[in-house]
Amino acid sequence: MPIPKELWSGLLCRKQRNKETLSVSSKVTIMKKVVLFKSTSEDYKKAFSGSNYEPIFVEPLQFVFINLQGLSEKLIKNDYDGIILSSPRAIEAVSKCWSPSKYVVWNSKRVYTVGEVSCQKIKHMLGLDALGGTTGNAENLAKLIASENPESTRFLFPCGNLRSEILPNELEAAKMIVEPLAVYETKENEHLRQRLIDLNENINTCCMVFFSPSGCEYIYRQLQTFSNNLSLLPHFAIGNSTAHKIENLGVEIAGVAAKPKPECVLESVVEYFRTFEACG
Repeated sequence: MPIPKELWSGLLCRKQRNKETLSVSSKVTIMKKVVLFKSTSEDYKKAFSGSNYEPIFVEPLQFVFINLQGLSEKLIKNDYDGIILSSPRAIEAVSKCWSPSKYVVWNSKRVYTVGEVSCQKIKHMLGLDALGGTTGNAENLAKLIASENPESTRFLFPCGNLRSEILPNELEAAKMIVEPLAVYETKENEHLRQRLIDLNENINTCCMVFFSPSGCEYIYRQLQTFSNNLSLLPHFAIGNSTAHKIENLGVEIAGVAAKPKPECVLESVVEYFRTFEACG
């Protein structure tokens, strides 16, 4: 018995819809979830999302600004040849007491930082042009400063209470004068443990990226308080100091970003999984 024209037409339409659904489904790519232990960043979100990774932001730190009156007094004096702002928080601390007309003397002094993002932040918040955008880490920045300045050059170094000694030690070895001033304190985020528990129980993550030695320490201190699978995930680092901290905690590093930029962090993650899948 022949199939009625109306039914045949309906079957063809259904078949076509199923075909289109399968075609659309075949184009859907499941995004891998990667944990970035930092505050939410549009630059990182854009970079990772564009490469089929879904970034999950977890801030392990919280900061308290201190000694801002002392910082203001030092900035107004003409005792320094330059200033070193090696962290985003140091830049923010200076911005809290900054006045272009009050500190006009800094327009003719050298300002150093690590990374292009920090250079842009200094330009935006302080109106100053910074050097060191391509250095990538404290060691390279110290080499750049030593190569561009004579002995006895004096630098103001606003920093955190947990600062690394790499940069001041390198510059002092080059017979330069570095005056540190703690302008912020780094503390553990009070919500960190619960965020880690939520990650472990509810989110199927493929890897974790660490952005500071202190962040690594706080994260692992909490991971040791409950049974988890997070410790077994591939670990990536923003730079060498963070990588060394992770290794000191007894964990293997899967990759280190060539520069502290979203694209470079992404590249280290993508390269690892490309190699991993090729070996598999």
